[in-house]
Parts: sequence; structure tokens; C-alpha cells
Amino acid sequence: MNLKLLINKKDNKVVFAEAEKDFIDFLFNLLTLPIGTIAGFLPNETCLRGPHESMKKLEGAYLQPNQSSDSPLKLNTPAYAILPCFNPSSSRSNDPFFSSSSSRSYGHVQGLVTYMVTDDLSITPMSLTATMALFKKCNIEEVDVLEEKVVAIGFDKALQLLKCALQSNAALTEVFLEKEETQQSKAAPAAATVAAAPAPPAAPAVTIKSRSSR
Repeated sequence: MNLKLLINKKDNKVVFAEAEKDFIDFLFNLLTLPIGTIAGFLPNETCLRGPHESMKKLEGAYLQPNQSSDSPLKLNTPAYAILPCFNPSSSRSNDPFFSSSSSRSYGHVQGLVTYMVTDDLSITPMSLTATMALFKKCNIEEVDVLEEKVVAIGFDKALQLLKCALQSNAALTEVFLEKEETQQSKAAPAAATVAAAPAPPAAPAVTIKSRSSR
């Protein structure tokens, strides 16, 4: 999937993204995932991984009689459950998320229009009125501060969006834009190299001896 980002260069923030049906379906489908499934997708440093991994390791003797190895907490949801276009199956007819129709009638929204997704992942059909209202809200008065950037979304970026959606109100900026401190850290080694460069050797001092008068 591709997104076209509109970026405020002055603040280094995403104003909004132009998105097609597949990305909107992906965002709405995040709302259908159980927490147990989300925990399995998130990186190890998140605390939800603790109970998730612990549950998988518990022996049956410690579980309630109605709990078993195929407990909902242990289900492994395939990748296409959060990113439908990654479905490896050639046929989607048996998948409740998809329709057997050859048209794009699966998912949650119609594919007839382009959608506007703001930095906090709010979604609205694209329109001039909605765009101008967002510019006013973001105090954007000149188009010179704006630039467009097209980004691709694979499975790794999808997981980053999922993580940021749970802990941030600026998910698009955090996933797709380089943070200012990262830019500064990249510039620092270059500055340090210049500072550490050896100074050119100084010219030898010339001593002029005066001749004593006879």
C-alpha cells in the first residue's frame, strides 16, 4: 500500500495523508483485533508481551478446566488479519473479511473516493472543505511550508502504526518522519570529524640574531 503524505516542513509533522480503501480498511480492522493478538504482534519491550508469553508457557495443570491450548489468548492471527493485502491465499471466498465478488466489495469502506487521514489517524472523505478546515486548525497560512511525500507500507510499517496508535496521537509523524533529534545525531559525527581533523603543521619559528656592533 502507498500513502501520499502532506508534511508541514516548518514543524516536521504530517498534516494528513491521502489514502485509498485498503489503508482505511486496515485502520478500521485494527479495532477488531483482540488484545491477545495485538500483544503477539508488538515488540518485546512492550509490557503486554509479558502476560502474553507467560500464558503461552503455562502448563495445563495451572489453567481452569475450560481453558486449553487452543484458548483465544493463544490464537495466532495471520498477518493479513491486520494487513488484508498480504493474504497469501489465492482465494478469499472462505474468509469472512472478504467477499467472493471480483469487485472491491470486501472490507469496511467503499473504494469510490480518496480518504484523508490526519496524524492522529482520524478519517474523513477527502474534500476541499475538510482540507481547508484542517489547514486552519493547524495554523497553516502559506503553502510554501508544505511538501508531499509518497511512502510505502509493508508489514513492518503496519506493526509500527499499530504500536504508535496505542501510545501516541501523532502516529503518522512518528512512523514516517525522521525525528529532529535523529537528524541532529546524524549531523553530530560529521561535525565531530571536522573538529577532530588534525591542524596543519605550524611553520617553524625563525629567530633573527642581531650582530653586535664593533
